[in-house]
Amino acid sequence: MDINLIKYFVSVAQNLNFSEAARQNFVSQSTVSRGIKEMEKELGASLFSRTKRNVVLTPEGKALLPYAMEIIENLNSATFIIDKLQKGIDGKLTVGYDETSGPYISKYLQGFVAKYPDITVDIKKIQVSEEILALDNNEYDIVFMLRDMMPDSPDIDHLEAYDDTLSVISKKGLLAGGGIDFDQLHQQNVVLLSEAISPILYMEILDLFRTYNIIPNIVNRYDDVRSVVTAVSSGIGISILPTSLCRAMFNSQFEIHRIKGIDTTISYIMTWNKAMRNPGTKLFLKEASKVNVEDV
Repeated sequence: MDINLIKYFVSVAQNLNFSEAARQNFVSQSTVSRGIKEMEKELGASLFSRTKRNVVLTPEGKALLPYAMEIIENLNSATFIIDKLQKGIDGKLTVGYDETSGPYISKYLQGFVAKYPDITVDIKKIQVSEEILALDNNEYDIVFMLRDMMPDSPDIDHLEAYDDTLSVISKKGLLAGGGIDFDQLHQQNVVLLSEAISPILYMEILDLFRTYNIIPNIVNRYDDVRSVVTAVSSGIGISILPTSLCRAMFNSQFEIHRIKGIDTTISYIMTWNKAMRNPGTKLFLKEASKVNVEDV
């Protein structure tokens, strides 16, 4: 399928207007109309419902749209990289991280970016379930993750990245300030980052409750940290998160409490496939090895 037809489709779908789509693509409206008809013929389905007054995506059009947008985005990224290569600006490094391992990545990238400013760095958040597959398929050069998520595989290597601790967060004024004894939480509603998003973190938190013989009243689980923080700020319940994330997401509506009397350290690593093909990965690891983990 001609890539221009996909561009026409995305433009019409986003604007629901053939004239505007033609203007954005610097072609005539009749060219866009013919392109859409050609796509519909090739796919064997109507993509738009058209009347004299409006344009509406059909169910088939709605199903196609995210895939078409991904095709355009991938093409734009590839074109950008090729353009840089032609100009003598060489290389790209793709770094992945899960929902909980974001706050410290910039500390490892700073030295690398300063030394190799012409290497494009792509930073993407990925699901925990996708981390190892992404490394195996060489979709990512470096992936930051909880140490306990690292597979027992001879193909994967790692470097210690940093240690973090767990903290309790609560709506402002709900709990006494400063450090907190964990057994104070036995009557509190709890909201957590879902097990699917971070299974190791979820298990660590439940183990804390078991240590104090507390059955947590979990009122909801969320698929992203921002939703957890919003729920806590709204008074839906308290939560437990890595301290660095609490600080990164801090707002005046919630408070951070250190957990007293127990070691809540969790360790993060950076991982890579030993069969790496990207020379930029080796350059990154060389710079990363110079970073003092204790200073991160």
